[in-house]
Amino acid sequence: MTSPLLGRRVLVADDERAVAAAVGHHLEREGAVCRVVYSGAEAQQQLSQAPFDLLLSDVQMPGRSGLELLEDARRAAEPPAVILMAAEGEGTGAADALARGADAYLRKPLDPDVVVAEAATAIELRTLRRTVASLPVAPNAGPVLVVLGEVVNAFEKADPYRAGFSARTARLAVALAGPLGLDGDRLALAARVHDVGMLAVPVTEQHSEGPPDRTSQHLIRVHPTLGARWIERLGAERAVVAAVAAHHERYDGSGYPGGLAGEDIPPLARALGTAAAIAAMSLPRPWRPRREPAAVISEVEQGRLTQFGPAEADAALAVLRSTPNLVA
Repeated sequence: MTSPLLGRRVLVADDERAVAAAVGHHLEREGAVCRVVYSGAEAQQQLSQAPFDLLLSDVQMPGRSGLELLEDARRAAEPPAVILMAAEGEGTGAADALARGADAYLRKPLDPDVVVAEAATAIELRTLRRTVASLPVAPNAGPVLVVLGEVVNAFEKADPYRAGFSARTARLAVALAGPLGLDGDRLALAARVHDVGMLAVPVTEQHSEGPPDRTSQHLIRVHPTLGARWIERLGAERAVVAAVAAHHERYDGSGYPGGLAGEDIPPLARALGTAAAIAAMSLPRPWRPRREPAAVISEVEQGRLTQFGPAEADAALAVLRSTPNLVA
């Protein structure tokens, strides 16, 4: 299979020369054409002189920071995808940059395999955005989101803790749509892409066996907003964008990112959040094994009026009791 990085022009900027050289080396092994520089000022000059497909930049550098380079990149005639890299203690600025347009964040010390995987994903997302932007007419977002869903599915297949997660969420969502009076096709589409924002969160941040540290927690909590922004740029309809943005809200108001509660959470988001939570329960996590159908039913019962709305919980319980193989 051809690497998404083959022939792609990549700018690597880091004042730690060994880090910059290592990143460039690993990407070139995948076929990328890398330009390596060691300051923000040099990176800014390179961005002004030639187009790049991807920028990987350290957050803190002399001359110009990674956050400033992010703004430079976004103003380019052909904006590259942007991945920021940060050492311990620099994470807040890098994580906040996701909301300002960065495509991913990597924490040092860097894992070469993670660098390659995140770079390939960022390139694929940029290619999809450019394809949509080049269409001579307003795009039909449905097929575009289906393609994006395949990107998410491929990403999940590489992770033993997430393999099949979005597909399982979509199956559960479709089963809930009828009892809740929702459009099953629209809900399934939202389910396929609901976790696209997690593409910006390296697997090393997702696989922590203990409580996530502050940086990891911030990255994970921002992924619904990030995913909603991405699909909005691809032309997704408002209801699907809202569902993706709010799928981690909880009925009692203790969810994120907005702390919405009750009927303030859009119906599509309540159903999507319920389906995603059930799918997550039925898959293993680094800190626990997968839950059996009876245990999933018990958790949904306990979460009624706290995590789940009453209508969503009742619909889910009816579906799980009649079709337990959905989470088997």
